[in-house]
Amino acid sequence: MKRWVGLLILIILVSCGRKGPPLPPEAVRPEVPRDFRLTLHPLFAELSVRVPVEDIRGEALRRIKAFEIERVMRRPGGEGPELRKVLRVPFGGSPARSPRFYWRDRDLHPGWCYRYRVRAVKGWRSVSPWTPARKFCWSTPPRTPEGFEVHRILPHTVFLSWWPSRTDLHGLPLPGPVLYRIRRRSAGEEITFPPLRATSFFDSSARAGTRYCYSVEPLLSYYGTLVPGFRTPEICIIP
Repeated sequence: MKRWVGLLILIILVSCGRKGPPLPPEAVRPEVPRDFRLTLHPLFAELSVRVPVEDIRGEALRRIKAFEIERVMRRPGGEGPELRKVLRVPFGGSPARSPRFYWRDRDLHPGWCYRYRVRAVKGWRSVSPWTPARKFCWSTPPRTPEGFEVHRILPHTVFLSWWPSRTDLHGLPLPGPVLYRIRRRSAGEEITFPPLRATSFFDSSARAGTRYCYSVEPLLSYYGTLVPGFRTPEICIIP
């Protein structure tokens, strides 16, 4: 009996010796979140990142506790002080089950520029590095263009026209020029044409006999940012 007890103790001691000392939280922190995207909508800005699946050692992460978002506000042109805030958004999920983290900022104020960074929180002192920053400047979006019309003028050409957007969603004058982005949808395909200043467009890439649905999105050019307004209702046509 004593022999078996001694053998058991020896096995336990050998096993414990293999584990090594526990690592500090900083050594097992998550890797930096990747693929940081910032998308503007007429009423909010949407941030998203790919949820880290490994720590900085390359070991798999079982859980992310939260994400922290650094939000910095400043007047256009860099005038005045910066207003900085760090927001913690609970996540509490497995990276394998939730591949991306999304957050929407609905508290946007006209006449301000915003800068964001994101990092993942595993636990106390176990926090990933910050992502590279993303930024934009915000103003009240332009009003949806009116008078939108779509006509077939040739077998392979569609002509679009609309009235210019001259005010914002509150009916106030716009602080900058407006561009227009045309979206074309067909069966299994959606195309976005480059923004243009004109209030008309010839689509010569349409194929005869195919049904296309068009819409126009106004974009306010404001300190390097294209602030989107609401799109027009779609109009469909078969050239």
